[in-house]
Amino acid sequence: MDDKNKKGGLRKRLILNNIAPILVMGIVTTFFVYIIFNKAMTEEMEDKLHAVAASAAVSLDLAYPGDYGIRVINEEEYVLQKGNKDLDEGLAIITRLKEETSVDLTLFCKDVRQISTIQDKSGKTIDGTVVNKAISDAVILEGREMFYDNADLGGEEYFACYYPIFNSNGEVFAMISAGRTTTQMRQELIFKSLPVIGISLVMMLLAVLASTMLASEFSQVIDKEKNFLEAVAGGNLRADLDARILGRKDELGEIGKFMISVQKYIRDMIEKDALTKVYTRRIGEAKIKAVRENALEYGTHFCIAMGDIDFFKKFNDEYGHDCGDLVLSETAAVFNRMMFGNGFAVRWGGEEFILIFDNMEIDEALAKLSDIRKAVIDNAVEYEGELLTITMTFGLISGDDRIIDKQIKDVDDLLYEGKTGGRNRIVYKKDDEMHSISE
Repeated sequence: MDDKNKKGGLRKRLILNNIAPILVMGIVTTFFVYIIFNKAMTEEMEDKLHAVAASAAVSLDLAYPGDYGIRVINEEEYVLQKGNKDLDEGLAIITRLKEETSVDLTLFCKDVRQISTIQDKSGKTIDGTVVNKAISDAVILEGREMFYDNADLGGEEYFACYYPIFNSNGEVFAMISAGRTTTQMRQELIFKSLPVIGISLVMMLLAVLASTMLASEFSQVIDKEKNFLEAVAGGNLRADLDARILGRKDELGEIGKFMISVQKYIRDMIEKDALTKVYTRRIGEAKIKAVRENALEYGTHFCIAMGDIDFFKKFNDEYGHDCGDLVLSETAAVFNRMMFGNGFAVRWGGEEFILIFDNMEIDEALAKLSDIRKAVIDNAVEYEGELLTITMTFGLISGDDRIIDKQIKDVDDLLYEGKTGGRNRIVYKKDDEMHSISE
């Protein structure tokens, strides 16, 4: 009986010795995944609020062309105007935008809230109140767009973007704020992170069952994986995990692969465009600058191509936006396939893409780009039983030591030449001379 108890006690101790570090790792994983998701969603929210605020400004410009101003009624009362017209329908415009985006909007005259969809806890609209001085100084006086993750609006905490609006004389006369409550954000964060956290915890519990007799070895593996997660949580989304861990044929090896999958998922979520699976413009700009700096440091070459799908509007107008999305995703799939090992692709905006040919001179890049253009044509898209041929026009330049913005402007000019010169062609510059090929 005593021997049985001793064996049972030893088994329990071995299990407990293995459970403790695994549980610690589970907590760490949950914490870091939550932090990473929170960071990614905050950036996503900032981009969304900026887009909604900009859309509101454009909508008001379309409805009321001209500059902002005021019409004085008396010493204590005035009306916000735009283009010498009272903004009497401004509330309807921003209310409609709120219904479409679930984002609250406020239009300011200088630092005073004039029109708002935000209500305080008593249900009263918070117009007529003055914005925080720090925000007013940054946006109104300095003309900077500002984002806050803890703005107090009507007694509730908001994620808020304050977007300056300039009159034709360069003065910031008005601004628009777009915001969502942090409560909504937290609920979405929990909802999106639960599957990843749940899978992570399940995988770690499975590892406990398989690792009882290898406590010392497993603790070393766990320590390396923990360091990997810390690196990822610290923003290093390209951190490497020990290849020996990935080569294991047990649960810890599976956990390592799962961590890599989580890392790739987070990296793709942050870096890749959801529809086309190529880099977003924000990430692409950073990668292009890195290629330029690497070329300057090591004396290598690179080339920049900008391409635009010809008559893309026709696909949306004649077949619908689902067809347009299919054309974009199929075209980007060609880029992803043919740019592998040659560089990378970036969705620059709409149907416009940038291709970076790394460690290539202009002649080699031109040959690769010609193959890509032909592959796009050959990759006819089938939509509702009809085969749709896609053509593209490209501009191509050899990269140099100038700032990237100027180089992008040059290649954009060549793309424009290609568009005006007949489309379905490559316009490139070599030895300061412009050339065009369409075959």
